[in-house]
Amino acid sequence: MDGYRDGVNPNSVAYKNADKQKDRQNKVDIAKIDSDAKIEIAKIQSQNQVLIAKVNADAKKEVAQTESTTKVKTSEIDAITKKDDIQTNLYITIAIIIAVLIAMLLLYLNNKRSSALKEKLHNDKLKHEQLLKEREFEEQRLHKMLDLVKEGKLPSNMQEEIILSLTKSKTNLIESK
Repeated sequence: MDGYRDGVNPNSVAYKNADKQKDRQNKVDIAKIDSDAKIEIAKIQSQNQVLIAKVNADAKKEVAQTESTTKVKTSEIDAITKKDDIQTNLYITIAIIIAVLIAMLLLYLNNKRSSALKEKLHNDKLKHEQLLKEREFEEQRLHKMLDLVKEGKLPSNMQEEIILSLTKSKTNLIESK
């Protein structure tokens, strides 16, 4: 068979038309397959974009929840830290106040004791000065009496009394020492 296939003349118009018709049909089928493939690709891309958007939304949601949880935990830690700082500062303040009060009490007691000691020393000094003045006065009085006795200006019975009293006062002075 030289150019005839299955008994059909390949040069015939009907064969050529049928062949063109098959080519067109093939082109239509190819275009349909191509459009179906593009539609499928578009559907898949759309689904992928929806999945990507969902994954992005879920990721953003997780990030937001994590940030929110982190902020809550951070604020809780900050609150606890501030509470501890306030409590520590309160304890330090109380300790300082107690130390100042103790220091003031000790200063007061020391000043009171010092004042009492100064007052006692002052009183002792005054007593000593008074005692010295009394002794000096007594000594002057004795000298005057002795001068009077020596000069003989006093009656004899008074002279004897003065001499007796002088000897008694000296023994009293010796005993009081």
